[in-house]
Amino acid sequence: MSRKRKMASITSAGLVFAMLLSQSAVADLGTEQVKAAEEGAKWVDTEYVVNGDFESGADNWDINIPKDTENWLYGSGAEKGYYCIWENKTEEEKSVSISQTVKLPAGTYKLGIKSTGAAGGLKLSAGEYVSTDLKASEWADDQSKWESIETGEFTLDKESDVKVFVSGKLTAWNKGSAIDDIVLYEKEADDTDSSEENKKGYTISVNQTDVAVENGDTVNLEAKITYDGKEISELPEGVNLWWWVDKWNDHIDGLDDGTLENDNGSGKTLKAAYTTKSAGKYYVAAQLEDADKNVLGYVCTTITSKAPEIDTSVDNDDIVVAKVKDLSSDFIMGMDISSVITELDSGVVYKDYNGNEINNVTDFCKFLAENDINHIRVRVWNNPYDSNGNGYGGGNNDVATAKKIADACRNAGIKMLVDFHCSDFWTDPSKQMVPKAWKGYTVDEKAAAVEEFINESLNTIDASKDVVDMVQVGNETTVGFIGETKTDAMCKLFSAGSKGVKDYNSDVKVVIHVESPQKNTLTKWSDNLENYNVNYDILGTSYYPYWHGTLSNLKKELSYVQTKHNKDAMVVETSYAYTLDDSDGHGNTVREGNNDDSADATEPFTVQGQSTFIRNLINAVNEAGGLGVYYWEPAWITVGDTTGLSEEAAAARYEANKKIWEEKGSGWAASYGGEYDPNDAGKWYGGSAVDNQAMFYPDGTATAALKVWKYVKTGAKVTKIGVEDIETADVTAEAGKEIELPKTINVTYNTEKVEENVVWNTDGIDFSKAGTYTVEGTVKFSRKIERGAYKDKTIGTTKCTVVIKQKNLITDADDAGFEKADNFTVDNKIVDSVSSTKDDKKSGAACAHWYNGGTDVAEAEITYKNAITLASGEYTFEYAGQGADGDQLYAKAVDSKGNVIAKGDNVTLAGWKNWKTPSVSFKLDKETEVTLVVGIVSAKGGWGTADDLYLYQTKSDDKPDDSNQTPDGGNNKPDDSNQTPGGGNNKPDDSNQMPDGGNNKPDDSNQTPDGGNNKPDDSNQMPDGGNNKPDDSNQTPDGGNNKPDDSNQMPDGGNNKPDDSNQTPDGGNNKPDDSNQTPDGGNNKPVETLTPGEVVASKADSTTTVKDTKGILPDTVKFESKKVTDEKEVAKVADVVKNKIVGVKDVLIYELNLTDGTTQLHQLADKVQVTMDMPFALADNEAIKVFRVDSDKLIACTSRVADGKLVFETDHFSTFAFVKVNTNAGTKAAPEGAAKTSDDSNMYMWLVIAMAGLGVSIAALTKRKKEQA
Repeated sequence: MSRKRKMASITSAGLVFAMLLSQSAVADLGTEQVKAAEEGAKWVDTEYVVNGDFESGADNWDINIPKDTENWLYGSGAEKGYYCIWENKTEEEKSVSISQTVKLPAGTYKLGIKSTGAAGGLKLSAGEYVSTDLKASEWADDQSKWESIETGEFTLDKESDVKVFVSGKLTAWNKGSAIDDIVLYEKEADDTDSSEENKKGYTISVNQTDVAVENGDTVNLEAKITYDGKEISELPEGVNLWWWVDKWNDHIDGLDDGTLENDNGSGKTLKAAYTTKSAGKYYVAAQLEDADKNVLGYVCTTITSKAPEIDTSVDNDDIVVAKVKDLSSDFIMGMDISSVITELDSGVVYKDYNGNEINNVTDFCKFLAENDINHIRVRVWNNPYDSNGNGYGGGNNDVATAKKIADACRNAGIKMLVDFHCSDFWTDPSKQMVPKAWKGYTVDEKAAAVEEFINESLNTIDASKDVVDMVQVGNETTVGFIGETKTDAMCKLFSAGSKGVKDYNSDVKVVIHVESPQKNTLTKWSDNLENYNVNYDILGTSYYPYWHGTLSNLKKELSYVQTKHNKDAMVVETSYAYTLDDSDGHGNTVREGNNDDSADATEPFTVQGQSTFIRNLINAVNEAGGLGVYYWEPAWITVGDTTGLSEEAAAARYEANKKIWEEKGSGWAASYGGEYDPNDAGKWYGGSAVDNQAMFYPDGTATAALKVWKYVKTGAKVTKIGVEDIETADVTAEAGKEIELPKTINVTYNTEKVEENVVWNTDGIDFSKAGTYTVEGTVKFSRKIERGAYKDKTIGTTKCTVVIKQKNLITDADDAGFEKADNFTVDNKIVDSVSSTKDDKKSGAACAHWYNGGTDVAEAEITYKNAITLASGEYTFEYAGQGADGDQLYAKAVDSKGNVIAKGDNVTLAGWKNWKTPSVSFKLDKETEVTLVVGIVSAKGGWGTADDLYLYQTKSDDKPDDSNQTPDGGNNKPDDSNQTPGGGNNKPDDSNQMPDGGNNKPDDSNQTPDGGNNKPDDSNQMPDGGNNKPDDSNQTPDGGNNKPDDSNQMPDGGNNKPDDSNQTPDGGNNKPDDSNQTPDGGNNKPVETLTPGEVVASKADSTTTVKDTKGILPDTVKFESKKVTDEKEVAKVADVVKNKIVGVKDVLIYELNLTDGTTQLHQLADKVQVTMDMPFALADNEAIKVFRVDSDKLIACTSRVADGKLVFETDHFSTFAFVKVNTNAGTKAAPEGAAKTSDDSNMYMWLVIAMAGLGVSIAALTKRKKEQA
């Protein structure tokens, strides 16, 4: 799996200078405050600025002025010499600058200048330290009447190069300034001045300004703010502190690939943490501003990061591991091996690094101990068996199984953590089911039962009390426990379980287990547990990087538990994939296109990547003072390897695996679990969903990653370098704009990550049209490759996906990017800036920002004042938004009278820089002035930003959709791809028909040879009860699919009856697909139609309906919706979808069939509306797209979600693909054009025939002319 770099090439006019000015507009004090504070201070001209009076012309100055902008030197001598910059020719903004760089020793400085004229946006700046606007004034030839302007002061603690410059934008007609006497002053120390006046106003400093760390380390920053000389701990209303990573001006060499953590944009936090990622410099800025965006103070921390030092005491050819510094000697190196006994019972044999077989749990634990594993975790279910004694699977982890593992731990010298789910099967945030024996219990009865069960079980598991030293009361109990969801009831049950533990052995530690640390659940629950006086010792959390945020946030959460409540904390579950391949036939949780693109899963999915992830997690937990880390199910591998087998052999192996999972309980769930959990385990049972996250290969051999638990103590290096990953890139640009592909690509070697040069091959690619393009690239390695897939190679390949978007109808790029605030209005003060320049923009230099400091939910709208005149047609308005969990955004279009044309659905936000795309689509029947609105619904304390407004046309009424048109330009029969050039319909609608009219290929490409569907598509399954619903609604209890979903199938499993009800017995198709049509193509048979708006339900599923909105369907119409379950056909269509659609997460295929009672109706005269249950459960960043499938083409259908149902429109009934996508991704351009809603393939065929005929005619005429000559 390649990690992706996302780049945006959509730029706006003046972007660089806007960034320059916004990031430079900083000062330790406002101008007035400086003057108030500096009374008594002595300032002297340093003469460091050379030729600041312009008496030597423009010498020593770097002039950057557009050619058509006037600039000149005037006069000579101290009284007359000055420099003029003037724009009087155009209404366009022009960026200008004049600068020189000076070397300054440590000290305190400020800048001065004299100017006159309408400044029009010019500023005087000293590097990133201070900046001030040149005041607009009437032109004065008399320099004694010029404005004298000074910046605030800034302090250097070491010798530095500082850029002195005047820069900005000249806005329009007769704008500019004359400038003179640019002077740099230094403040002389005055030890005798202790007046209070020197302490007036705000000052800012941070605890660290220059820090050296190793890659992956976190730097904790805290700002100290004073006002009138007194330190303040909370910022008052109207004063905000912004943190961001600076990459501009003197910091252009800075990196920004790390993670900045603060309160995600409220502007009120004095603390921030930055976690580095690569070797280099990072500049973390903190800027204090008032309500009018005046800069009150600025400070910047330089973080220099380097690759971790590798302790050379261990040389190997397996993995590189950076030593974890100051690792606690009793740090828990834990593993959850709950499934190991059922794995061994299923015939799995593990192997050590010498090839020795391990076939019992005691030897297995001893092998783990040899690799420095010092703690084992085991889950326990109350009664995981059905009424006939059949195990539910998932390891069949009852008390007896836990005792066997405890005995093995004792023999291996390892301690054990017992994880009581207090349920009969899997528990997690989505379900906390009450055990069968406790059904109907009150809270008090449950409390008594859990106390007794835990106590008695522990006395059975470890009667000698020498192995179990920690006990979990509940598993991932973030939102519920034993069926209770209220905090007081849950805490009562926790307390009862804790009593059961302490009565067993008072020395045993009680653990409460939550998950989702990215949602501050450790903070919340440590507060809850203290408020309800729960007697516990450790708060544990799950941490899976695919879902649970950054390591720096995890550290913050772990630290809070310890510092606030004096309780220990640790990670009790984690894992990471070492491959995206499956090895048992049952789909994995992490796979290609599913959970493989998280921003926080930063390592390649390789053995080295897995090792590095574990090392970094151990390092983070150790730095936070956490007790340790448990790896979840490192031994849950395949019971029968399907990799490398032929299709037939793999299918047979999969069938054998299913029997083992059922009999031995070694899959995540057996079908018997349906008695207890009918809606999950009872439907979607199967094998291991984490075999690709194990630390043993499919053949049972331990991977090198198992050594990381030992190597973190010493460090390890390799003698041979290999390539682990070559990243890919994404570039987005607007049609007609310049495209810039990245010049470098990150190559992850097993030793380090390096930016390597890349050469892109763009031959034959036309970027001028909207669409998605794949550009191949060649990367040259800077290291000698001696191992792995690239051994002895000097180059590698990568690709860049270029998305060319349609023209943005918001023609002012600065407005579209909120680069300026002039053309927006706001109806609520929670929108504190329409042009904020902080580090939470999507692109460009600025964005709109809101913060709800009130006590209630607040709503606000940002309105773009410049109405846009749009012709009739269909349009979409969308933008990017991010912000606090729970805040919502929507998009709206309004006409000139204030009437709402359309409002999009509210989109719920999910955290900092987790970008969402609110949108609204609308249709205009006539030319209309449209005003665009960004809508915000913000909870108390909510915050966020909006950026990148984008309005584009999806369909024009100016050019009709003539895909159905005949070659001569007519359109005699609506949307009938089978029409002959003359307008008849002599070819039935059968895409499988041979040219002679036969139908030798039955329309059933979905069928397997035996007609069955033995492999359910259960790739969505979670191992722990998460997303356990595989995509196979047709599955029988034994896991097969004995009833093929094909009504045309013959009893022997063949398909002797082609899917064409009009076909004659000999395979021909002499009856055209139009029951109303006479043989000559006429339509002499009248038809009774449905009443407009009438609804027809599917005979297979009454919840799926067709609504005939225009009364075009015959009143005898029959409708059927059938899910396609044939594995081959699903895979075939899924491949087409993934080749054309970005961000695909899942695909379902359905056949939608209409008949008039006897004859299939494929092509309709107009569109009808289909309504069905949601085919997928959607997260906030997911959406459903609907496509009709025509061979390798996808025809998009207009769709929406209404009242919890999926609604879409179509005028053709055949195969449909329902695609779950990431909402931040778009549709790849198909060469045929995927925007049409009707078939045009045969239309193109006739056009080709017509063109060919024309070519023949021309050739014949040419020949004839030559003969006549």
